[in-house]
Amino acid sequence: MKESNGPRRVFAGTSLVRCLAYSFASAFLFCSGFFVPLVGMAGLMFSPVPLALLGVRENRGWMIAGVLFVGTFLFILFGPILSIYFLLEEGLTGFALALSSRAKKGNEALFFCTVVSIVSKVLFMTADVVLTGHNPFLPDPRALRSAIMQMYVGLLSGDVQSAAALKESMDQVIALAPYMIPSLIITWSMLDSLLNYRLCEALQRKREVRFPSLHPFGLWRFPKSILWPMLLAFLLPLLPETETSALWIMLEINLKFLVSVFFFLEGISLVWWWLLKHRIHFVLRVLMLLLLTLPILGLWMIGLGAVDICFDLRTFRNRAAKRM
Repeated sequence: MKESNGPRRVFAGTSLVRCLAYSFASAFLFCSGFFVPLVGMAGLMFSPVPLALLGVRENRGWMIAGVLFVGTFLFILFGPILSIYFLLEEGLTGFALALSSRAKKGNEALFFCTVVSIVSKVLFMTADVVLTGHNPFLPDPRALRSAIMQMYVGLLSGDVQSAAALKESMDQVIALAPYMIPSLIITWSMLDSLLNYRLCEALQRKREVRFPSLHPFGLWRFPKSILWPMLLAFLLPLLPETETSALWIMLEINLKFLVSVFFFLEGISLVWWWLLKHRIHFVLRVLMLLLLTLPILGLWMIGLGAVDICFDLRTFRNRAAKRM
């Protein structure tokens, strides 16, 4: 008998095993975020990574099968809310990560992942509000007040004037929280996409299919055009009060918050570049950056980032060094 020259259709047993293994790994990480304190939050954040690796190392068909398998598994064990959460957020994010491996540049891939992450969170927020009437991105005022009080417990028990000022600021933060939902979603999506992309990039570095590399953190810079949204945010309060004033207030708050995030990233990127320039040990660099995230020092980082965006201090320093 003559053998057929067409492609053989062989059941890929190893692909099925790998699909189940990666799917269970994603389900385990996802569930740890709800049942394991503190450490579980990291597991929840990185739960799309196994699915993304499944899509890259096998194909998108196996990845879709894995997402549906985990979604069904969560639906049987915990009900529809967690299942929808996984499908809309982690499933879509994992799919975006797998597709981003085909991008030519790392910044394009990361931007694509961030956009998909924002869309996924908006979809889940809409579904959760429709099904339960609860907005998952709106912080509980009592929990927020308790967290702030624990952070500044020493100040509250000390000077009376400082405690009164803190309580007034606390009330303002709680009142503004509903207006900040858009910026919270965007910021969380940026952080979520960056960390997941970095992990996928590291895990695929020695394999045939690789993720495009991102620029080193010390060379991160944002365009000067980012100053225009900040200028707009400061001009919005000058508009006369109308029926749409609440919309302008929301736009003002979110623009200021998002631009401050970019300024902060620019500032700590500049500090990281300076520490690398002076060959400071990696552990000390990380500790210093953690220190700079404290509220008081963070304000200085925002100012430093704004100055760097305007004057490009790294280029200025290199030019000054060449003249010496």
